[in-house]
Amino acid sequence: MATGLTLGLAFAGAGQAEERARSTGDDRGLAEANASVAARAVTAWVIETADNQGLPFLVIDKIHAQVLAFDPDGQLLGTASVLLGLAPGDISPPGIGDRPLSAITPEERITPAGRFMASMGENLGGKGILWIDYDAALSLHPVITTRAADRRLHRLATAAAEDNRISYGCVNVPATFYDEVVQPAFNGTTGIVYILPELRSLEEVFFQEPGVNAFAVRPAAPLR
Repeated sequence: MATGLTLGLAFAGAGQAEERARSTGDDRGLAEANASVAARAVTAWVIETADNQGLPFLVIDKIHAQVLAFDPDGQLLGTASVLLGLAPGDISPPGIGDRPLSAITPEERITPAGRFMASMGENLGGKGILWIDYDAALSLHPVITTRAADRRLHRLATAAAEDNRISYGCVNVPATFYDEVVQPAFNGTTGIVYILPELRSLEEVFFQEPGVNAFAVRPAAPLR
């Protein structure tokens, strides 16, 4: 694992990863899935370095509002549209996970970028979710439809990514994708979620200077 990690951190940056994506990503069905160059680059980087450590992983592309799911060997399991935080941004506001929804302002409704250890759990209502960052109350779950004015199912169904910004930060996915892809992949194991930045660069978030362990394993979030 150390060799693969060193190799990955020695990458010059996203440019070289994008070159690898043209072959590695295409071989894994990412071209057919209309995955962006950035998503394919990060996927290729993960597979090249074994950064997922033999665990299932997700790549979430905020700009294109898409999630790609992979098994531990890096084989594509499925893709889906996603709903994301209302506000642009790559860093969660301090203490956001300790506040009620009513105390979160529109500009704080951010889906952060980064690498997260994820595990299955439950929300306060007892419904299954994938915890991405427990401390920030960030999770991936089936789309919420209780507030009709949000038109979340409609937003998921449209081709444009611009109207997929509506949540408080959590990642909403189609219920069938959650039930048939995410839940089976992460059942009984932890996994890794890579959320691509929209304001910062891939270099800042993923491809850092050689010798800097930007991908040290984070403990799985406690469940609630």
